[in-house]
This record gives sequence, structure tokens and C-alpha cells, in this order.
Amino acid sequence: TVNTCDGLGGCQTENLVAVCDDGDACTVGDLCQDGVCAGTDTLSCDDGNPCTDDSCGPDGCIHIPNALPCDDGNACSVGDTCTGGVCKATEALTCNDLNPCTDDACDVETGCTATPNVAPCDDGNACTLGDTCSEGSCAPGMAELTCDDQNPCTDDTCGAEGCLHVPNALPC
Repeated sequence: TVNTCDGLGGCQTENLVAVCDDGDACTVGDLCQDGVCAGTDTLSCDDGNPCTDDSCGPDGCIHIPNALPCDDGNACSVGDTCTGGVCKATEALTCNDLNPCTDDACDVETGCTATPNVAPCDDGNACTLGDTCSEGSCAPGMAELTCDDQNPCTDDTCGAEGCLHVPNALPC
């Protein structure tokens, strides 16, 4: 306020609209209004860090570290937890699709990847040789197991467990 004497023995009080300080660290835009200094808005103490609990105290903003789950932005980590005000991973993501025909890795942006390879493999058929990976799965090799035992008294075939030599009754 502006206080003046009117010269007739009286005082005049005029309310001002002016910038002031209301003494509250949690208010901003303090202005004189109707003879009182008051903040026009509250101080935002959000520091944008999910690993701190933000508030306003007598001296201004307070940022207290917490232990909440968080996301460190790395798709190759799991168990991210706030520690000391910083988001940290507790372990690495395991990327293993158990397919010998893919090379497994982790991309920090997208997570697990499986890239087809051309490694040797076993297609589960004992009668094929030289099996190799193709387009993410095991393909039979071009060679077949030769089961001829050079014995005319056996019928030679290849089965699930490999070569079979079944006795026959042919003249020899």
C-alpha cells in the first residue's frame, strides 16, 4: 500500500498492484493485490526424473531419491530400478531362442534379434549328410548316407537310426 496524509489529519491508504515477495519459496509471480502480497502460481518442482520424489519446502524445491522401478531406455536390460536418483539395470536381457540356425543378439532400441545363419546343423534325419541352416531352419544336406554293406544276403536301407541291414533269403 501507499500511505499518505491528506493534510486534514487523516491518512489515506492506496492499494498498489506491484511485484513483491510473499516469503513463500513455493510460490511464483508474487504480486500485491488488495493490500496483500501473494503468489499467483505454485512453483513446479518436477525435475523430470522418475527416480526422485519432488516437492517444495521452506527453501524451495526438494528432490529425494527413491527406489521405484523405472525404464533406463535400454531394451537389453531388465529389472531397471532407481538407485541414488538414477535409473540402473539389474541384469542383462537373455536373448536365446534355442534355434541353432539363428544368431541371437540384443539391440538396445528393439530388444532381442534372431538373424538366420548358415551353420552346420542336424535335421534329425540320420540318412542325410551335410545338413546346414537355411532361412532360420535346418535343411537336409545334399548327400545321403550310403548303407550298402556289400553283402548280397542283406537288404540295406536307411532308417531313423541310420543304416539297417536286414537279412534276406535271396540266392547268393
